[in-house]
Amino acid sequence: MKLYDPTAEPRAITAQLAPRLATLQGKRVAILDNGKANAGTLMLAVAKILKERYGVTDVVKREKPVAGPPKPEVLDALAQCDFALVGSAD
Repeated sequence: MKLYDPTAEPRAITAQLAPRLATLQGKRVAILDNGKANAGTLMLAVAKILKERYGVTDVVKREKPVAGPPKPEVLDALAQCDFALVGSAD
């Protein structure tokens, strides 16, 4: 009997965090709803607070109903925003 170990070495990817916004006043927030129970509801509630307290002006919400990456047109819509709220844990 032959056994194979499917373990691979992790890939090192260099990535940097986006620069911090100086203010949320006048900014557009993107929401990418991953379809998990209440994820969209939670992120819409957070966006409402950001509008009321910090001056966020617009909310763009799109859905990603599968576990893979979002469709290009969804990414295009979200890219028009200043920052994004993405997904939630179980």
